[in-house]
Amino acid sequence: MSTAARRRRRRAALVLTALVTVLAAVGLYALAYFQGWLPDDDGGTGDSDQVTATTAAPSLQPEEVTVNIYNASGAVGIAGRTSEALASHGFEIDAVDNAPQGTEAPQVAEIRHGPEGEDAAKLLSTLVPDAVLVADTREDAEVDLYIGTDFVEVEPAETDESATETE
Repeated sequence: MSTAARRRRRRAALVLTALVTVLAAVGLYALAYFQGWLPDDDGGTGDSDQVTATTAAPSLQPEEVTVNIYNASGAVGIAGRTSEALASHGFEIDAVDNAPQGTEAPQVAEIRHGPEGEDAAKLLSTLVPDAVLVADTREDAEVDLYIGTDFVEVEPAETDESATETE
């Protein structure tokens, strides 16, 4: 075997070894990433989604917010129970109905609002924490709550009577 053939064979072996090493390193990195073994990139402040989701409640009061509640989940009576719970927190309830035919059911809930109702939607989202805020083109300050399939019912506000009953 000539010297040139040996060099080619040696070069091919080195290239293949380097390629296998790089693939193994990428595979280990992917495994560490998906197992959660890597530290956060945000300096240990936690998940950036949680930072944006924990905004302060607006200065608006529940009595100033009008809510329409639509059941897109198919669960019987959930819109009525939710309207009673929201009313106990002080929200004005306008419409309680099933979602219009053809409405796609959200995962948990959607709070739909126009530019005037953005603060109202943020206030309502404090009681429905996993709800997605969806801006639309309406011009009034009303908000619509579309109840989805994984909706967790809103707890009614404690009244003075219920507080004394539990004592």
